[in-house]
Amino acid sequence: MKSSRATMQDSPFLKLPSELIIEILSYLSLTDLLSVGLVNRHLHQHSLQDTLYHNFVQAHVPGNKLTKPTDSTWRDLYITHHPFWFIPQHKIWFSDQVHLGKLLIARYNQRINAIEAYALVAERKQPAFLTWDWNPEAIIHTFTPRIQLDLNHPVVRLDAAAYANATGGDGYRLQKEIPMQLYDNAPRPSAGIHSRLMLTKPWPTHITTRGTPVWPPLTLPSNVRTRNDSASHFRDLNHRPKLLSELSTKTFRTRRWIEFSSRPTGVSMRVGEDTQTWATLPEECYRPTPQKPWQGIWCGDYAGHGCEFLAILQPDDPKPLPEKALWAMRSREREDSVSSDESWNTAPTEMSAGGNHDTDMAEASDASSSEADTAALCSRSTRDEADTGSSPAADGGQIYRGRIEAIKLTGDPNVPRGEYTFIAPDIGPQGLVRVATEDMFKGARIVKSVGHIAAQGFRDDDFMVSQLILISHNRLAQYWETFGHVSFYERVDIDQHIKAT
Repeated sequence: MKSSRATMQDSPFLKLPSELIIEILSYLSLTDLLSVGLVNRHLHQHSLQDTLYHNFVQAHVPGNKLTKPTDSTWRDLYITHHPFWFIPQHKIWFSDQVHLGKLLIARYNQRINAIEAYALVAERKQPAFLTWDWNPEAIIHTFTPRIQLDLNHPVVRLDAAAYANATGGDGYRLQKEIPMQLYDNAPRPSAGIHSRLMLTKPWPTHITTRGTPVWPPLTLPSNVRTRNDSASHFRDLNHRPKLLSELSTKTFRTRRWIEFSSRPTGVSMRVGEDTQTWATLPEECYRPTPQKPWQGIWCGDYAGHGCEFLAILQPDDPKPLPEKALWAMRSREREDSVSSDESWNTAPTEMSAGGNHDTDMAEASDASSSEADTAALCSRSTRDEADTGSSPAADGGQIYRGRIEAIKLTGDPNVPRGEYTFIAPDIGPQGLVRVATEDMFKGARIVKSVGHIAAQGFRDDDFMVSQLILISHNRLAQYWETFGHVSFYERVDIDQHIKAT
């Protein structure tokens, strides 16, 4: 033992200046830093250096540069909110609330030392009617949404008091429910709104199928999903992690209810309980790049349903098109093969008009068959390049290629959250309809697409032919050919909502 201790003390590493040792330790992960601290007393003291924990805290608070805490150390601050730092780190969270869903922006509020998440909302301003020279009969209204956080009260608020009052879990800290105080300075009424947060476990990928109830849904990219149905409303502790190795940092849950208390008897009654599962998106899937400039979080105009938020993706390896989207694309190909009308103002067909179909026809075909059908549609050119004016320069090189697909993060009673809202299978030469010359969309590339429709309650859902108008990298429009209607989409600047005030 003495020999081993002497060897450690004679180590060249420990003879380095303290500043250099700390600089080396700053490159370690938290797990490795804690392991180094167990080697000996000398390294343990270095591992406690507060500046090392500043790096860990700041790494979980993107877009918001923190100042040194006045009443605690960086290490104490990190420990206070561990392991919940993943919530502000991933920034955007969307829920499985039936049909409508909800989109949150999470951030760390240093002023009150709390992790918070607020609902992102959009107001559809009074629109003006526009006339489209290319199709004067089309219905077009302006869309300039006012997008902001609902700061009346947070949906998530985690602070030291919340952690101290955590309940349940049978001794396992990660399994406890965290009560959240969401209403500041509110008097204690006879009817109170209660809300708690729960951690989750990943659902095994190898047993996840199309019929498995998981969140996020399979339409959205994620390497971590969790089950989102429970006969016990997730009171079963098997849904929650015991150890950090079981913790999902891509999902969590909230439980919310109203509790009435009878003053004469003191008996309380819980009503309206609702449990929601929340998930995030990999940032690389919604951050625009020079090659994928339309990726992002967008706000769309859904007329009577108001504004909705959606994720627009440009996948490198897209999934097969939904079966009904293939039907719509096939109907377009058939009509184009017998029509010389260059306007692409097609008439409704039985399938594109949203007619009822037998349930067995709605089931997707084998993946290999769908992939073959999708490839065939995308490889079939409906025009010669001379007819469309397509050229390598017009195609924008690496920009105009591949698929653009939009999936709802919030939804409506017809097409709910988690479902496709439109798909443009190929924005390259194979999907090009025309380049707009009229003033309203002058210079915009217009490509073939399909739009998702359904009756209330997501019944008899179908896809119909449409045209996606690539106005700019921050603005899109969709022309619903059958409806004769144009709807608009605006990019959401997520970063502007991250910094707490």
